[in-house]
Amino acid sequence: MLLDRSNLVGEQARLEREKRKLISERDRLGQLVAETEQQKQEAAMKAEKAQAEIARQQKVYDNLQSTFAKEQQANQVKIEMMKSGVKVNLANEILFPSGSSELNKMGVEVLSRAAGELKKSPYQTVVAGFTDDQKISNKLKAKYPSNWELAAARAASVVRLLEKEGVAPAQLIAISFGENSPVASNDTPEGRSRNRRIEIILRPVAVTMD
Repeated sequence: MLLDRSNLVGEQARLEREKRKLISERDRLGQLVAETEQQKQEAAMKAEKAQAEIARQQKVYDNLQSTFAKEQQANQVKIEMMKSGVKVNLANEILFPSGSSELNKMGVEVLSRAAGELKKSPYQTVVAGFTDDQKISNKLKAKYPSNWELAAARAASVVRLLEKEGVAPAQLIAISFGENSPVASNDTPEGRSRNRRIEIILRPVAVTMD
């Protein structure tokens, strides 16, 4: 009888240990399930947010397509949906006189239309200036020592016009690529014309408006 009671006590102790293990395992699995459910919810929220962002970008793209339908037909404006954002490529000829950073009448009109769309969104708006590889004439070197300065001055003129038309200053960035990022050969007049351009890039980076 003493042996049987000892065995019973031992068995009870073993069962108690097993019970604690099972409870611990249950709790662990419960935690894993909760974490998995949270991860699923977070993934779903991220996917929903990404879809909403794609829809916003598509709307901006569609609106710009409509805004510049005439200029696109004339190959003066090209609009592209990028992996992250929208790019508007504007031919230099519709914005500036040759060798100048002062916007012409058509440039003011075209950019005013662009501003109508840009100011609706808090996206970061990068205005990039590009030139061909032709050297600055002696007549203009005092004002524009190189293509860097010419492209920068043109980008700044675009930014100032967009700001005047209501695009938030904190949203705008002006940069110069000078002659260093051609999209065509500089060996022909047609290629040089394509390289002289302004690109407006809308990047879905939220901008804090203080």
